[in-house]
Amino acid sequence: MSVVLESLKNDVFTITLNRPDKKNAMDYDLLKGLYEAMKNAAREKAPFVVIRGSSGAFCSGGDIIAFRESEDAEALIDAEAGVLNESIKMIRNIPAIVIAVIEGVAVGAGVGLALACDLSIATKKTIMNMGYRRIGLTPDGGGSIFLPRIIGAKLFNELYLLSRNVTMDEAKELGLVNILCEDAEVDEKLDELIRNLKALPMETMGKFKDLVNRCLFFGLETHLDMERRYVADLAGDPLFKQRLDEFFRRK
Repeated sequence: MSVVLESLKNDVFTITLNRPDKKNAMDYDLLKGLYEAMKNAAREKAPFVVIRGSSGAFCSGGDIIAFRESEDAEALIDAEAGVLNESIKMIRNIPAIVIAVIEGVAVGAGVGLALACDLSIATKKTIMNMGYRRIGLTPDGGGSIFLPRIIGAKLFNELYLLSRNVTMDEAKELGLVNILCEDAEVDEKLDELIRNLKALPMETMGKFKDLVNRCLFFGLETHLDMERRYVADLAGDPLFKQRLDEFFRRK
């Protein structure tokens, strides 16, 4: 079974994270597949890219079971963060409109992945959570640049430090998602959004996204590198495995 699915239809390149038994948690294979899929979308010059998850979940973040079982969690997380960062940079730089379809859960790096996209549709029962502090890690996947620049420092600090759930009503109010809908409406709302986008010229996209990046996400590459370094360093501390053990005992 492929952990990332790709399809191209009517100018829409759809990328589906496909580890349904793990709520599409990110392991190296999934992250590598996401990056390859983004490169394929760029090669196809698809004007629209949709990123979603299978079986009613967007992404539950990094695969913490794999972290716990790894003999070298530092090297594993460093490698995974590195390839995730390449996908984040492609999402921001590709001259296409990238849409996240957020269902069920978006946790940890799943939040960063969703926020990197240009637009997002979320189902009303979806929950977001930064998650990192629960296992003693700093954010990665752009979470510590996208989120504070969208919502401000104080609220970002609250969401990271308290690691609380964000409902989609709150996410909509904060500007983290664009469209809310019921579970059964998500594909209909996605099709409607793409129809509306197709009614307008697309030749501005590359320059438009460059302006957005320069205004809101300047320093992204350097920041992603710093996130990767910090999260890998923390994963190399023996305390990290202790935090994971505590997390699983609480579950």
